Amino acid sequence: MTPSYVALFRAPYTALMVAALGATFLGSLDALMVTTALPSAAQDIGGVDLIAVTVGATTVAVAMTFPLAGAVIDREGVGRSFAIACTLFAFANILGGLAPSMPVVAVSRAILGLGAGFMFAVPLGLFAVSIPDELRPRAFGINAAMWGVSALIGPALGAALTATVGWRWVFWINLPLIAIVAWSAARALRGIDAPDRPAHDAPFNIAGPAFLGLVVAVLLALTKHWLSPLVLAPIAVIPAVAFYVHERRTSQPVFTHTANSIAANVAAFGSGVAFLGAETYLPLQLQVGFDDGVRVVGAALLLCTLGWTAGSMTAARIGARPKNQIVLGTALTVGATFVMAIPAGGAVLPIGAYTLSGLGMGIASPALFAAVLADGAEGREGQSTSSIPLARQVGSGMGAAVAGIVFAATLTSAQITASERAHAHVPAVIDAARLTYLAAAVVGLLGVAACLWLRGDVRTVRAEHAIVEPEAVA
Repeated sequence: MTPSYVALFRAPYTALMVAALGATFLGSLDALMVTTALPSAAQDIGGVDLIAVTVGATTVAVAMTFPLAGAVIDREGVGRSFAIACTLFAFANILGGLAPSMPVVAVSRAILGLGAGFMFAVPLGLFAVSIPDELRPRAFGINAAMWGVSALIGPALGAALTATVGWRWVFWINLPLIAIVAWSAARALRGIDAPDRPAHDAPFNIAGPAFLGLVVAVLLALTKHWLSPLVLAPIAVIPAVAFYVHERRTSQPVFTHTANSIAANVAAFGSGVAFLGAETYLPLQLQVGFDDGVRVVGAALLLCTLGWTAGSMTAARIGARPKNQIVLGTALTVGATFVMAIPAGGAVLPIGAYTLSGLGMGIASPALFAAVLADGAEGREGQSTSSIPLARQVGSGMGAAVAGIVFAATLTSAQITASERAHAHVPAVIDAARLTYLAAAVVGLLGVAACLWLRGDVRTVRAEHAIVEPEAVA
């Protein structure tokens, strides 16, 4: 008999689903609300040129903590990861609500990114370890549905708060939500022990993700011209080489060292560059360039998130080979980003193309997990699956850095200053944003090329609702 969704909410899985869905809802709602409000915040307190740094700070932090969070769940249980996440979320939102400047907002988003790494690891860890194979596709389906709920609520709520009581309330409104989710999860997980897993004598691999984060952090520094690019660019090579050396020597590598898994991770990286590189300045282009208002920004984010969910559902129903899904999804994401750069079509073109980009991300996501699991050794399921969102987050940070560098180089300081004024209308922002899309898409071609090395003999079990949730990067 085909297992039903109801079975997930019966003993012994009820508490696990409460914790997983609560984590997904809280993290996704925050990301969608804040992304909608960032242009208004930058206009209010100054720092339009810091939007890329603010977005990138979150992705760098998530990249640095996601593998650590997976290890904490494996060794200490999901409750510890959840507690760390909720504490960091609360502190980050208080700091963001009080922020007097965009650098402080960026710091708050970096702190929240540390918490998000733990928060988004909760569902993956619970489903991989504690949910049986026959129920796991439906668990991912319900979890992805929470992103749909957040997509319906988050952008609209963020736009409404920003247009009425002010952008700071996208932070303050999270505090009671954090308290409710933390209280519910604590009650649900009470008495549930960590799963019986093999003992881990190896230390946590902290250095590898830290090196990756440093690479993106240096690239983000290029957007502010704190030092000459001729100085900063070579500096980025140092942590990159350090990561490569450490990855080859450690007993707990971040990525599985096979051609197929590396290709899957590079595909995730490339699509992350294109997707978030486009997202970084799309809100500003719509609000300041096209003068369309914050509600249009919210609608664009909603359409993209729904496109991601629709792509995942379609891919799961078709049940094609992972390689074919990854090629199609990655090519669609990168191709749609190129379309966003076309100087025509007004605001409709980038919004429509951005929706198609989300569709491509959704098509590729389930297959990327299947590809790396095909190569992963027994006992490394958590590390294998965490490598995909990690690669995508690093790509997202790279995309934000590339977009920020191009945006800052395209506009004059006077134009950037003008775009920071309330209700500003600066047409030059339109073409500057289009150039950021083009640059991000060019780098994203790495992901398309990597698909050539994917194994063609990997298959997935066809599941009606086996979909994987999108990540929040802002």
